[in-house]
Amino acid sequence: MSSSCSHCGSKNVVEDQLYSQTQWVCQDCGCVISEGIFTTVLSEEQHSIAVPYYLSTEVTKKPCPNLIKGLGSVRSLCRILRLSKHMESEVTSLYERAYNHPHFLNRHLMKKEMLGGSCVLSVCRQNNWPVAMGTISMLLDTDSTSIGAVYHDLIKTLNIQNTTTSNFTELLESHCQEYKLSPSDVPDVCAESVDRLVQRSSALLELATDVWIATGRQPLPLLTACVYVAWQSLKPMARMKYTLNKFCEIARLPKLKQSCVTRRDTVSRRVSEIREALCKLGRVLPWLRGGTVEPGSVCTLVDDILSYRRTLMLQAMRSHELEEDAEEQSAASSEEVHWGKRHLFLPPSARNAKRPRPNSPEPDVNGDENISDTEIESYIRSPEEVKLYVEVQKKLTEDKKFKDST
Repeated sequence: MSSSCSHCGSKNVVEDQLYSQTQWVCQDCGCVISEGIFTTVLSEEQHSIAVPYYLSTEVTKKPCPNLIKGLGSVRSLCRILRLSKHMESEVTSLYERAYNHPHFLNRHLMKKEMLGGSCVLSVCRQNNWPVAMGTISMLLDTDSTSIGAVYHDLIKTLNIQNTTTSNFTELLESHCQEYKLSPSDVPDVCAESVDRLVQRSSALLELATDVWIATGRQPLPLLTACVYVAWQSLKPMARMKYTLNKFCEIARLPKLKQSCVTRRDTVSRRVSEIREALCKLGRVLPWLRGGTVEPGSVCTLVDDILSYRRTLMLQAMRSHELEEDAEEQSAASSEEVHWGKRHLFLPPSARNAKRPRPNSPEPDVNGDENISDTEIESYIRSPEEVKLYVEVQKKLTEDKKFKDST
């Protein structure tokens, strides 16, 4: 290689490396004296500094802002429900998987928020963590029906197998912790320890299960009803005057759950069903046999009823069947009696069965009936309509004659 520039004759010639190509350039005039070949040998490639194309054009893909916001709300739900770090990581990975799925990708923000709650509920059920769907809906301030639809959609779309063994009893202890009934929070008349409340509520919940009240029912309204009746029965004379809404205010139930209780009458219906079952068993008590037991005062007998509930249930069902047999024998009518009347305790589907709608006779009209002239005239009101009808009839007659002639 010549050491001098062919243009200006300068000796100041240096080697310049442009990407992977070597050049000899004059520093005085800037002229390129010689360029390296494009196809280099292996020794030159080992020492060359090549810039790959993908590095110069690579763009880092950032997650969607709504996905980042959803992950934050999902982590907040996990911390509120006191989930472990392992369960929290499962929830976040499931949420990312569901969020990026084409089935949920174009949903609106409210659906995606409920999708995060559904992921939390799914992971909790997989790990037998006692969390109800009503709790998730209250934390998200949404309807249980809507979040239930999103949950079933999530299970079906991602083919998730949830095998859970949690029941109402496992939810009861965590539910009782939400009631602030310690002596430092409420007056002595209303104060109650959590252990006694859980013990009495568990007994009432077992009774509700035996008499079919818990069948097919949402857990939170039933648990609230059991806690309320249990709280009244522990000091009945002093607490009978407190209504359900007043009890929720005294216990400082979270506002979302308190609004759910006051807005809907589901909890009130569960309370009425539990009291009705207690009245049926209370009437069989030996010292009250033949007496009247009212739902408003049955809380004074809860302790005795729960102590002998197995025996009382057998006696109540036996006496009810004997009464029904006597009524059937004395009845003169030959009508068939429904089987549900022979049983004292029935599931809600059998107790409140829908009556079949009577079949109304269908009108015997097929559209081919002959319409008399008097009926046609009764529909015609004005002379203009009469004139128009005559013209139409005349035109139809002419058309018919024309078709016959052709």
